[in-house]
Amino acid sequence: MPHRLRESESNNIKRRQLIWLSVASSALIIMVWIFYIERTFTGLSAEPAAPQTDSVSVFKTGLSTISETITTGLVNSYLYFHTVASEGKTFTITK
Repeated sequence: MPHRLRESESNNIKRRQLIWLSVASSALIIMVWIFYIERTFTGLSAEPAAPQTDSVSVFKTGLSTISETITTGLVNSYLYFHTVASEGKTFTITK
């Protein structure tokens, strides 16, 4: 009989430890999350900032760069396949 009593006390202690560790870890996670949110939104102001550059010029520059890259790639691919296709290859089939 005393063995069962000790075993149930041990289970109760383990259960209480599990509950307290869960509470402590949850509180720690919530505190870290609140700290992160405060650090993220501290530097934001109510009025929007003026754009540093004109977005249309940035878009035009990006578009021209992308179009040049695509054009160069297509020309190189065309030249390569044209060279490969124009090479004279002969196949001889013998019986």
